[in-house]
Amino acid sequence: MGFLNWLVRRRPPTVSPGSAGTPAEPILVSRRETAAGITVSAYASGGPPKGYVSPYLSADEANALLHVDDRGLPNLRIVEFHSEWWLSETSTGRLVNAGSLALRRLGIWSVRVRGGEHAPGDLRIGPAELVREPENEFDANAVAIYQEGIRCGYWNKGAARSFAKLLDSGQVLSAYAISAHPPKVIAAEPPVIAHLVARLRP
Repeated sequence: MGFLNWLVRRRPPTVSPGSAGTPAEPILVSRRETAAGITVSAYASGGPPKGYVSPYLSADEANALLHVDDRGLPNLRIVEFHSEWWLSETSTGRLVNAGSLALRRLGIWSVRVRGGEHAPGDLRIGPAELVREPENEFDANAVAIYQEGIRCGYWNKGAARSFAKLLDSGQVLSAYAISAHPPKVIAAEPPVIAHLVARLRP
């Protein structure tokens, strides 16, 4: 019986769905972030508990739910979740990964900022400026990220070419850093960024 008692104690506790529409957290045993900046979680049971509703939209759900209204504004807001900032779909309150391809069709660009170790400033959550550097000796498509006049890094080189073409065409975009560790920035037309951050605490 000693072994059975030990085995029972080793079993993870039962997790039931949260109340008032709030999903319960599954039992995480590890988390890692992919090169695309997407967090992958491993659960003690090999998968989330039965009845668990993820706080995150899947790619299919994001494609189905995300849209813009007649003013051209997306059904998204930036919200705080576990001391991090996330894009949240307004009808469900569920979260959208900043790397979701569904965001692009809404006119929202997102990127993992690179080169911060060579920049004089540290990116922090808040407004940011986009500065094209066509004469950059390392990358003619370089787009620097600034905050309060200090360079904090660069738009990821792998995504910079198409983004630089957009800026070079005269498209006016505003930027907002939604994560400092790892550094992530979203960009969109100024009215869209203003809409996304409208409900944040001052």
